[in-house]
Amino acid sequence: MLSIGKTAKLVGITVKTIKHYEDVGLIQPAYVNPDSGYRFYSQHEQQQLVRIRTLRSFGVSLADILREGDDQMASLLRKRRQQIELEIQELQGTMEAIERKLTKGDKQMETRIVVSGGFTVKGYQVIGPVADIPAKWDILNEDIKQHEVVAEESFGVCLKMEGDTIHYIAGLKSELADGLPGSDEVVIPAGRFIVATVEGGIPGIPATYDAIIQMEDIQLRDCYDFERYVHPVGATEDVIEIWMPIE
Repeated sequence: MLSIGKTAKLVGITVKTIKHYEDVGLIQPAYVNPDSGYRFYSQHEQQQLVRIRTLRSFGVSLADILREGDDQMASLLRKRRQQIELEIQELQGTMEAIERKLTKGDKQMETRIVVSGGFTVKGYQVIGPVADIPAKWDILNEDIKQHEVVAEESFGVCLKMEGDTIHYIAGLKSELADGLPGSDEVVIPAGRFIVATVEGGIPGIPATYDAIIQMEDIQLRDCYDFERYVHPVGATEDVIEIWMPIE
């Protein structure tokens, strides 16, 4: 067995790091001298530390290592790879949004004003992180396919946003959704809306909201805003619109 100092040098981490791993429950010394309190580590603990160091170098969180165990390297690395793939997609979307902003410059976004008579959206609700929204759309789209519903538009309605929690419904107008399993619904009151077409697909939605909010010649009113996905029969891509209620 080796002391904590020699173990740290052997596995390529600091003494402070080893003590932190002990504090959070990732590892324990093989032996602690009852008189001096010195810690000693066998080959087993040294191998653990090497695995933890390797996992951390790939960005695996301590919480994930603690939950699954450092011996589950393959599983942990597969999950980390999935996280990185999502991070790359998000970064790519951010890069494209930046490029559109730089290319567009100060050019005014094209909008139109629509007076809506009001309607009801029926489908599936999300009360949680924004990351949960795509799963509800997957369910809705599968329902549409299985029940052979011809819907040339669908809606994503934001009912409330508090911190990292969104209350959101993905659905269709109620007259089209009556035969579908989703039962959550929201009434969109009649009124005026400013409508803008999203550039760049779903990653461009936040930038479109921001652009509308920054417009100086409109006054928003207290009502639900929503995304309208227009997909005529035979179309290969959706047209995404943002509808914001105005006075």
